[in-house]
Amino acid sequence: MRRGDRGREVVDLQTRLQALGYELGGRGIDGVFREMTETCVRSFQQRVGILSDGTVGAVTWRELVEAGYRAGGRLLYLRQPPFRGSDVVELQRMLNDIGFDPGAVNGLLDGRTARAIREFQRNAGLQPDGVVDGEVFRVLRTYAGQSAATHQIPDKNNGYFSENEELFGGVIVIDAAHGGHERGCTAPNGVAEADLNLAVAQALAEILPAREVLLTRDTDEEISPEDRAFLANTSQARMVISLHHAYHPAPEAGGTASFYFERHGYRSHRGRMAAAYIQRGVSRALDTFDIGEFGRSYDILRETNIPAVMLELLHLSNPEDLDIASDPYYPTAAAEAIAGSLEQYAGRDARFITA
Repeated sequence: MRRGDRGREVVDLQTRLQALGYELGGRGIDGVFREMTETCVRSFQQRVGILSDGTVGAVTWRELVEAGYRAGGRLLYLRQPPFRGSDVVELQRMLNDIGFDPGAVNGLLDGRTARAIREFQRNAGLQPDGVVDGEVFRVLRTYAGQSAATHQIPDKNNGYFSENEELFGGVIVIDAAHGGHERGCTAPNGVAEADLNLAVAQALAEILPAREVLLTRDTDEEISPEDRAFLANTSQARMVISLHHAYHPAPEAGGTASFYFERHGYRSHRGRMAAAYIQRGVSRALDTFDIGEFGRSYDILRETNIPAVMLELLHLSNPEDLDIASDPYYPTAAAEAIAGSLEQYAGRDARFITA
């Protein structure tokens, strides 16, 4: 849905937005997607950390549905696919507040959150069955109300891996975004983002000094976001690096940007720090504009339960950036920049990101 659309679907959209506290203006719920509805959609997208384009596609609609769940309104327990929604976010926040680590506050009830639920139930004298109903929420609120309400267990390692959990001592997953029929953006010279993503991923897999490197795809095939996340989560990986190239309607827009998981006040400490290293290293090595690193809730960042960085190496719509990407040595240069940045991150060289 986008501006100009009308009908029952827009009524449903406006009803959900109003229930979430967004002001639709004097016309209210009228079934017409006007400027005020678009403004509300953009505000909602910004709040949950997804692309703020004012249109309602599958991702935005899913987020709207999830945002409508209220704590205690349904039974929550571990299942596949996992429960998702704002009630799970509140559950994870309160568990964090009282010291039971559910992992990322991402609104997905995964195995780590289920373990935290059972630990809380045992300590609170409740049946430790991992099932959360209105009564469990009531007890949680009682305990959480007595806490400092930090919403995140403090990070003891300042965004780095601990000494007994070396980054390169485990698996690292490299995600070449798009593929198959999903080509991503296309440069003016006809180069498809999907092909460049794969070329850089394959070059990186060859040189990354990890115990094991897994590619979410090693051919030109289409893989769903769910399958990419499943591979990362079941491989017991230490980190996920998702490779993208950007496009913007204005050709003067260019540069490198990195993203880590952040949502509803929670952020990934390790993801944020790793993104800072990769951002500095890649923009310097490729001589691109350093746009910066930002917290977002994109699928690959939210759906994986391990530190993840999504990297937009450069803009294929920018003439200068495209010249860089057109060099036959580009995939190798980009891979070397990423690998070198991760080595600096693993070595905790703070000067690398402050110089």
